[in-house]
Amino acid sequence: MSLQFEKVDVLIIGAGLAAVTVALHLPRALNVLLVSKHELTSSNSDLAQGGIASSYLEPSSVDHERDTLIASKYAAVPDRVYTLVEEGRTAIQEMERFGIRFDRDGSGYAVGREGAHGLNRIFHVGGDETGRHVMATLRRKLPDNVTVMEHVLIDTLTKTGDRVSGATGFNGETRLHVQAGAVVLATGGIGGLIDWTSNCRSVTGDGLVLAEAVGARLTNLSRIQFHPTLLAVDSPHLVTEALRGAGAKLVDASGRHVMEQHPLGSLAPRDAVARTLTDHDGPVYLDTGRVERLGERFPKLMATCVAHGIDVRRVPVRPGLHFHMGGVDVDAFGRTTVAGLYAVGEVADTGVHGQNRLASNSLLECWVFGKRVAAAMVVEETPFTVNETIGFEVSDDLFGRYRQQIGEWLTISPQVGKIASFLENTQQLALTKHVTRQLSEQTLSLQAARLLARAMMRTEDTYEQDRFARTAEGVST
Repeated sequence: MSLQFEKVDVLIIGAGLAAVTVALHLPRALNVLLVSKHELTSSNSDLAQGGIASSYLEPSSVDHERDTLIASKYAAVPDRVYTLVEEGRTAIQEMERFGIRFDRDGSGYAVGREGAHGLNRIFHVGGDETGRHVMATLRRKLPDNVTVMEHVLIDTLTKTGDRVSGATGFNGETRLHVQAGAVVLATGGIGGLIDWTSNCRSVTGDGLVLAEAVGARLTNLSRIQFHPTLLAVDSPHLVTEALRGAGAKLVDASGRHVMEQHPLGSLAPRDAVARTLTDHDGPVYLDTGRVERLGERFPKLMATCVAHGIDVRRVPVRPGLHFHMGGVDVDAFGRTTVAGLYAVGEVADTGVHGQNRLASNSLLECWVFGKRVAAAMVVEETPFTVNETIGFEVSDDLFGRYRQQIGEWLTISPQVGKIASFLENTQQLALTKHVTRQLSEQTLSLQAARLLARAMMRTEDTYEQDRFARTAEGVST
């Protein structure tokens, strides 16, 4: 196997908005390498149909802060939420300076409203294709000191003493060693571990595995969000929440509003809507009859419905895995518990989402905390030590069966028995030092799934202990 060696100041693992924001804001004197696991556009940021939430047009960030905390079930960290929404007030202007052109109407910015927001504060670009347009524009602005490499799989972080000193992986099928003064994890979430997800299939929790292997603390891994409206066809497609903000309603086969019992109706928080749709007996549709200028405002939805032969006036939907609130524990500047290692975006647990993320706060989080990571970056040259990579020796057929098992328990209502069975089965996997790119990629996926499974088992154990204690005290559960 051929070997490639790179020496840089900063290695950024990921290619979505979090990664690109860091790269754009680092000093130009630094030599930066940004690597993407597959094509550069295979990030969740590129898929984002919702926009960017910002109180830019409001007198203050107070209402945005309140909505974020309420959606989080008051489990978000208040000072981190304040950082997000207050620094997010200037995000729109900052992005415009990089060439982003937000949608406008006759009166100014065409801001929309989404679930659990009390006001219209969602900024879009190109209707329901915000992510694609934002990412295309910002990637064109990457400066000359940033080298971009596609089809790079990072499977191990290297550590010298107490500090992360680089990474190893594959550039195509070539073994790659990267020495770096600092490493940024911007690998996204976990949705690609299962089939029914709004995420890119390549987003499989790699950053969690990489961080855990070098001793970084992971937190709140069992906090997983299911989006209520994925197109109910053979392959999932996200149906943006902005459609409900524009007047669409969730109805059953007879036309009854299925969210009529909730005070916010179809614009209730995502977890509440997803739970209602999951428990509902029968199909659910988005009735778009009240949405004005549907084709102009939602071109991606129109094209997707036409391609699948769906009547856009009555769009069939069902919930699917969407976002991971937990992740690598970081401070307010993206520093992990290991020197030289930073995390930003969905892979990080910044504390701003709590138990349920507010719609369109994710791209905002990438921008706000990506800038903070760049501002706090400390680059320190450390001798490079290669850590030997070990992978699971697993056939494609066996990996497929394990992936199917993951889909059975990584649901809105996980069953402890299925989680335990998966952990027991994968515990028996043999290890090999003869690692190929394919084996390495499969190993990362299974290790990420095992991290989630163990976290969910701990959560279920805690819940059962609490339920037992409350029952013993005569408190109804």
